Amino acid sequence: MKLRRKCSISLLLFILTMPSLFAFTHQQLAMKVMLNNPSLSNSRKDIELAILDVKDAKATHQPTIEFQSTGTYMINPPIGKIVVNPEDYISGQSGTSGTLSSLSALGLDGPITVYKGMEDTYYNFAIQLTQPLYTWGKINTAVDLYNKVVTIKSIQNSSLYKKLESELEARESAIYYIKLMNQNLEEQILLANELIEIVEDAKENQLVLEQDVLEAKIQAKQIEIGKKKLQKEENTQLSKIAELINDNSINSKSIEYEVNEIEIINIMQTDLDTLIEKTTSINNDNIKILSILKEVDEDQTSIAKDSIYWKPDLALQIDASYSGYRLPLVETGYYTQDSAGLNITIALKSTIWDGGKKLNDIARKKINESKEDLDLIEAKNQIIQTLKDNLYTMELASSKIEYQELNSQIIESKINNLTKEYEEGYTDKTEVLKAKLELKSSELETLQQKAERATSYYTISYLLN
Repeated sequence: MKLRRKCSISLLLFILTMPSLFAFTHQQLAMKVMLNNPSLSNSRKDIELAILDVKDAKATHQPTIEFQSTGTYMINPPIGKIVVNPEDYISGQSGTSGTLSSLSALGLDGPITVYKGMEDTYYNFAIQLTQPLYTWGKINTAVDLYNKVVTIKSIQNSSLYKKLESELEARESAIYYIKLMNQNLEEQILLANELIEIVEDAKENQLVLEQDVLEAKIQAKQIEIGKKKLQKEENTQLSKIAELINDNSINSKSIEYEVNEIEIINIMQTDLDTLIEKTTSINNDNIKILSILKEVDEDQTSIAKDSIYWKPDLALQIDASYSGYRLPLVETGYYTQDSAGLNITIALKSTIWDGGKKLNDIARKKINESKEDLDLIEAKNQIIQTLKDNLYTMELASSKIEYQELNSQIIESKINNLTKEYEEGYTDKTEVLKAKLELKSSELETLQQKAERATSYYTISYLLN
């Protein structure tokens, strides 16, 4: 009965720890982050928007062409038909009878139409072209500014990916250690159950007290509680990984990862000044972004200075218009009855005085430049502090690991002695099992400290990228 139970548990441990046929490597999961992570997708959209801003800035070099047209149909035109009666002008003058006779002979003895009146339709077309000629370099500076914004957005996207990948690797390492801790707890459960069976048999034979049975059961229950806590932590880590890769189907079996302890030790052995120099150099994404932001502020200051009083912008404006009662190119006679115009204008525009707002704007931009210097100092200090905190965490975890490894060596020696005594009949097997449980507990603590050390390592690794 006991042999079957041991075999079944061993088989279960083998199944739980064997690599999955459908496991993802870190590189594959990192690719999923790059392709599927919503935050990264939004970051790429920000780059696209910034590129459109650059195109808008470049478009300012080109002319602006505006077109306007109107067509009006008048049911009752304001100016109607105008007629003249010749008799009104000739009557009362000497010799009018002959004149009237002559007009009658010509068929002009009635009213004469002088103006047929306004037509029902009226059309108006206008096109305006405005071309900047000289703007004191503001357009070129604006293009440079928006190009720098694109660079910043690109670096932010790259930095975000590095941060997410580092977080992914930290959580993969947590899963790696959780698997090992699960295996450790499974072995503890096996030992605890065996201990309970032996103690219960001994109680039936009145060799031990009820208290000994309860203590064995309490120890087994503590192991069970620890396993449930570990399962909760595993679910938390898997949920975070699922968010990173935007895939809720991920599970611990599908993650193939192994922590490189050598890299962790190498980081700890690296000189602190060397690490500080690397994490605060211009190659660091955060430092690089702040440096470019200062350049952006300098460009904004330059634009503000070029917009100061008595610095006029020069532009060329061309206006072409057409208006009349005939629709051009469609109705006949439009070229004889309608009118067209063409105007060419050179325009200057400058602010003479606005109460000092432009001066205030220049001062504001200067203040922003000085703030970027302070932000840069603050960012470096924060990076250094984060670096030191995580190094100290790694060192503390390493010390605890060394302690637990020494403790494990002592317990292993104790187990060897107890096993020998048990085989010779000088002690009970329960003492051997208790010592083995103590060893597993020490090994479990070692794994926990290694997991904590690895988390700090990946934070430092991110700062170094």
